Amino acid sequence: MIFRCPFLKFTSLSFIIAELIILCALCLFTDKHAYAQNKPPSEDSLAAKKPVNHIYLTFDDGPLEGSDEVSDAVQTENIEVTIFVVGSNVLKNQRLQDYYHLYEHNPYIEIGNHGYSHAHDAYRKFYENPEQVLLDFLKNQMVLHLKTRLARLPGRNMWRLAGRIKNDVTSGASSADLLFKHGYRVFGWDLEWQHDSKTGAPIQTVEDMVELIGKLLAEKKTVTENHLVLLCHDEMFRKQWQETELKELIERLRATGEFSFHYLSEYPQ
Repeated sequence: MIFRCPFLKFTSLSFIIAELIILCALCLFTDKHAYAQNKPPSEDSLAAKKPVNHIYLTFDDGPLEGSDEVSDAVQTENIEVTIFVVGSNVLKNQRLQDYYHLYEHNPYIEIGNHGYSHAHDAYRKFYENPEQVLLDFLKNQMVLHLKTRLARLPGRNMWRLAGRIKNDVTSGASSADLLFKHGYRVFGWDLEWQHDSKTGAPIQTVEDMVELIGKLLAEKKTVTENHLVLLCHDEMFRKQWQETELKELIERLRATGEFSFHYLSEYPQ
């Protein structure tokens, strides 16, 4: 007589079924995990990803009182900037020469050409003779041993890049053409952080500037889409609170994750 144990038989069968269920579940989990890892991003996730905007922070007319604060601010914040210098300012006195040397030895500063004389602050007369304008820039290039061919005309918002020409007024247009013909890339600006001509103090607040920058880029009102050239002046930041404002603007823009800072030499051709 053979004794059969229905309990053992049932237990063995249950164990096999349970194993099969577990194996199926593991397969399903593995397939779902692999799909989740490799599936293309949804339209919603792509829409949520913000494009990177490129900021070119530039300073004109230096070296001046405030140049040392600008040099300190950009080195503290580790951002690339371009400074357009005036040769006659450099040679005024030892302190301004020292400021220029700060620029030369600061790895975050790229130096551009703003002319030797700054048009003697008589712009219309200066631009009546484009050949003299070219000589003024060539003199600045030689005296200061400038390494770049970046130029900005004093008192003029004019652009001469490959395939892009923009004038704010007619006076100076021929000079811009001549500089470009001699290998210079001529830059204007998309937005100016204005300052009081007597005190040098910034007029717009940091909040104003952040809003204006965002608005211009969103409305595609810059010379190149997603690229914004911001004009400042060294003398705006000669006091500690003003230098702090410059640092705050940089930090506010950086904190959004939407902006990166560049030298003008990296501006699209």
